[in-house]
Amino acid sequence: MTTFLQQVINGLGAGGQYALWAVGYGLVYQILGLMHFAHGDTLIFATFVIFALLTGGVPFPIALVLGMAVGALIAMGIEKFVYRPLVGRNQLLLAFVGALGAAYILRNVVTLIWGVQTKVFPYEFLSNSLLHVGGLRIPVLALVNIGCAVAVIVAFEVFLSRSRSGQSVVAVAQDRGAAALMGIKVGKVVALVYGLSAVVGVLGSVLYVAQSRSLDVALGFDITLKAFIAAIIGGIGSIRGALIGGLTLGVVEALIQGYISTLMLNALLFGILIVFLLALPNGFIGRREAVRL
Repeated sequence: MTTFLQQVINGLGAGGQYALWAVGYGLVYQILGLMHFAHGDTLIFATFVIFALLTGGVPFPIALVLGMAVGALIAMGIEKFVYRPLVGRNQLLLAFVGALGAAYILRNVVTLIWGVQTKVFPYEFLSNSLLHVGGLRIPVLALVNIGCAVAVIVAFEVFLSRSRSGQSVVAVAQDRGAAALMGIKVGKVVALVYGLSAVVGVLGSVLYVAQSRSLDVALGFDITLKAFIAAIIGGIGSIRGALIGGLTLGVVEALIQGYISTLMLNALLFGILIVFLLALPNGFIGRREAVRL
């Protein structure tokens, strides 16, 4: 039982990071009904910028803020120059292809600048700090991950329900045409959502690499994959669902690694996802609607 509980704790810690990645998916889907498949590579580009700043001696808080700003600018640029023209012409399939193209461009730019070798992330954040409860070892960073995820979800709920900008986001998500007729600048609202999704996602990426101490360009695909699965499990388009889906994915992943096989991890995750969707096609708290890729 102790081993099982330890795996669950480890999984919840990782799930907090996955939830931060999945929040961006939920935000973007609420606005456009599209999955943001350039999400992971946007976050990794920004994380490499943070890596470069830290290597150059910039203090961590400043590097983090600058990296978040870079991620937000890239995400808003992708929305403006890739998604917006194609969605405006109702070319949803081409928008999906365009997102993949943007992801590969970002990946190649990272490779061109920083190379293909795995980098050692130069900042360690509480990775060795442990709390001992009975026979369990609870990483402090796991608690930070979960706390950050919960705080972000609560902050977004407050933002959407109580702020003027948040109400504009809700209005655009419900009916873009009606929101435009009400005087809401739809383009600015959509850009804001993409920027916020990147800011939150970069926080999750930094927590991840600060724990693993390794940074690789291929991590962008893993982020996209796990954010996608977490968003689907929680309920696509639901911000609260992103938290539930991220934590669920983290626990399932930890149990597979601990009791079955790490080599079959992704295959088993997708197998479980298929079974899950057959039972709960809308996720835990998702809305009953079609998903446009």
